[in-house]
Amino acid sequence: MAMISLQDVAITRGRRLVIDGFSAALEAGTITAIVGPNGCGKSSLLAAIAGDIPLTRGEISLAGRDISEISLSQQAELRSVVLQNRNYWLSYTVREVIAMGQNRDAQQRMDAIIEVLNMTTFADQSVTTLSGGQAQRVEIARALIRDSEIYLLDEPLAAQDSQSKSRVISILQKLRDQGKTILVIAHSDKQSLSWCDHVIDTLA
Repeated sequence: MAMISLQDVAITRGRRLVIDGFSAALEAGTITAIVGPNGCGKSSLLAAIAGDIPLTRGEISLAGRDISEISLSQQAELRSVVLQNRNYWLSYTVREVIAMGQNRDAQQRMDAIIEVLNMTTFADQSVTTLSGGQAQRVEIARALIRDSEIYLLDEPLAAQDSQSKSRVISILQKLRDQGKTILVIAHSDKQSLSWCDHVIDTLA
């Protein structure tokens, strides 16, 4: 059974049809990347899979259940999401932001994730003082400390240096080997995504 199934999906943003008739099946224990130029609908598709925007047409199923029949709380238990952009305006520390809304099991994994993402030096720093790459790692950490079946990441490597990219890729590969389903939106060429199991280069 596919963990993420999309059937004849169409998505409209504003008055523009950004995706029309897209279908795919993402199996458990795989990393899938979706690539393409800006404006082709990559982020919109991820938002629809996350349950954040409605479909114009078609169906999306998570773990065999139509997403329209899964409550928001159940969706939150099933998938973790890393958004592309995040702006902080309250002076919480990195640790406080990562811990927000997390259960006890996730919070117990926080130190290990901070270390593996090389965030120790700024873990007690205010999030309002972080660089773009550091802030992005905070969001990645918030998603990866959760034991989800599905991980949805919108350009998680965009603001990272080469060492940080390697760390994030290594974590995603380990999650894949544990049977997790991972979808990554990337603004990269296919040749740089050899660490993925599948690359989708058209949303037609």
